[in-house]
Amino acid sequence: MDFKQLEAFVAVVDYGSFSEAARRLYLTQPTISAHIRALEKELTARLLIRTTKKITVTSKGYQLYDSAVRMLHIRDNLLADFTESRKHIIDLGVSTIPSSYLLPELLAAFGRHYPDVYFHSFQSDSAEAIARVLDGSVDLGLVGQDTGEESCCFIPFCRDSLVIAAPVTPHYLKMAEKKVSFRDFLKDPIIIREKGSGTKKEMDIFLEKAGITPAELNVVARMNDLESIKKSIVNGLGISVLSARSAADLEKTNQLLLFPLDEAGHTRNFYIVYSKNRILKPHVRQFIHFVKDFYQLHDNA
Repeated sequence: MDFKQLEAFVAVVDYGSFSEAARRLYLTQPTISAHIRALEKELTARLLIRTTKKITVTSKGYQLYDSAVRMLHIRDNLLADFTESRKHIIDLGVSTIPSSYLLPELLAAFGRHYPDVYFHSFQSDSAEAIARVLDGSVDLGLVGQDTGEESCCFIPFCRDSLVIAAPVTPHYLKMAEKKVSFRDFLKDPIIIREKGSGTKKEMDIFLEKAGITPAELNVVARMNDLESIKKSIVNGLGISVLSARSAADLEKTNQLLLFPLDEAGHTRNFYIVYSKNRILKPHVRQFIHFVKDFYQLHDNA
């Protein structure tokens, strides 16, 4: 159960109509229906009886309505108290790299122009962030892969490079003196990201283009936490394929050596993703335009 589901339910009861609730909340009718079904499934209770002429609220529905109104009121008051004003809310599902290396500068810049918007961010891998977009628990996502999901719109907003990250040892310092390819690292121990990561998907695409099978890799660990991977490389566990943006800080402090990937296709996009079945609120559309313009300006600077 989440606030968006409760908002949908309260709106249907208040306005006596799924279509009017959808209009008021900037959602589609199918999304409102999905939220109500999810609540009924979780609570194992019928909340609304819908006929062609009217909507009837059940006794369990009225019980939930009273509690939901109080919960939403408490939430709104808390936001007002902590943000000192009534702000628009944007719920974001953000994958690892955008969350750690893009979002801080992005939200700071956006906040200077639009101080009346409050963000609620959920960090996960790209697959889970997209799943949140699909189930309506977030307004949009910032992710590292385009899955081709037909009910979603993917807008590229920022480019990144994939690099081989290696510890600073005599072996790799010597390799850094000459031009190398990924095949020169095949015998080296390598740390792989878990399935669901946008970086993992892009690495798989790269290996396929380069004609390298997963069986040829000397995998010593599989991890999902990016910071753990970086620390493991620094401490000599192995190498890994990382986002250049995520490894730049450790390269600057001489804790990692970065080698560009050979072959074409070692760059990838980050995407804004939102559901085609959702009507975007004006401040959400405003944020999308800002993100696109922000990185166009910075990448061309």
